[in-house]
Order: sequence, then C-alpha cells, then structure tokens
Amino acid sequence: MTAPPVDRFDEMRRAWIAAHQGYSTIQRRRAELLGRRIRARQRAIATAVPDPHDDTVIPPLWLRAAKSPASQVELLAVTVIAFVVPLGWIGGRLLEAVVTQLIPNRLRAFPIAALLWSGALLGLLIVLIYHPAPTFGQVVLTPWLCLQLAAVPSVAGVYGLAEGWLAVPGSNQWWPLTPPKQPLTAEDAATILGGYDITGPALLDVRRLNDG
Repeated sequence: MTAPPVDRFDEMRRAWIAAHQGYSTIQRRRAELLGRRIRARQRAIATAVPDPHDDTVIPPLWLRAAKSPASQVELLAVTVIAFVVPLGWIGGRLLEAVVTQLIPNRLRAFPIAALLWSGALLGLLIVLIYHPAPTFGQVVLTPWLCLQLAAVPSVAGVYGLAEGWLAVPGSNQWWPLTPPKQPLTAEDAATILGGYDITGPALLDVRRLNDG
C-alpha cells in the first residue's frame, strides 16, 4: 500500500475553492483533486471508507470540449498567457511547487503577499532601469525576457490564490514561518498529563460502615 498524501490544509483549501469557484471549470477541477486526496487519506486510516465513485475528476482544460462560454473564456485566457509569458509560467509553477513543499514544516502558510509584491516590484524595477537601444534584440527580445523574469513570482502568487491558500491563516503575511517547537519540560508534562501518583492500590476497598 502506498503512503497517504501529506495533508497541506487540503480540507480548508477545498472548501475555499468550492465556495469561490463560480463558473470556473479550472477551479472545479482543483476542488475535485483535493477532495480525491482527502478521501484517499481517509481510506488509509479509517474503516468506514468514502464512496470511491466520488473520485471522478473532470479532465484537464486541453482535453475538455469547450462548449460553454466559461470554458471558452478560460481556454482563451490560458492560450494568451501561454504565448505571452511561457517561461514565466513554467518558472512560476515550479516556484509554487517548491514553496508548497515547505508547508507545514518550514512555512505555516503560502506567502501569497510576498510573491505578488515581489513580482510587482521586480516589474517596476525593470521598467525604471530599462533603456532600449535601436536594435531588434533590445527593443523586442530583452523586454520579453524581462517580462518572463517578473512573471515568475507573480505566477506563483496567482497559483497560491487559485489553490485556495487564502483559507489558511497567515497566507496574507509576508513570510509566514512556522514557529519553532518548544522543548517539553517535566513541569509542562505534569501540567498536561497530571502529577505522577506513586500511591499503590489498597488491599481492601474502603467503604463507609453505613453504606448498604
């Protein structure tokens, strides 16, 4: 048997995505994937397992029949982004995966604010220091590459929003580090578990004489 997937606040994120997905089939698929992961974890630890028929997930965007207006709008938006910032999209996806692996051991939430502000500041810095020369590479290629660089943290932050990390407290902070674990002292253990009673059991149960 394979080990159950790591719980990275899946239930909270799934509920948030389901409540905010609207007409987006992309977000519906994300909620279904998180639900499948939650049920797989429940089957590994519980006897009364969820219905496996609930694990059906709609196919990815490029395999769906874009018949509804919502699907057509999503397909158009994804196509435009893929043509405008392909390298930034790939880099942002990889950055999002790396940051997610740090939760909950190093980070207690997804740093959405840090990533989005980093992308905005990086884009502003590129605009301020960029002075193109009258060549094709400086006029077209250099701005395109700079756009890919600024898109990496921005795409990672948008993925954090899409994955429902706003439901986890601390995701709107700059860098939500996980507090270090404090050592458990003997006094703390006594407070939690109670004092250690060294009195042994009596030979005879004590009972009042006037009891029936």
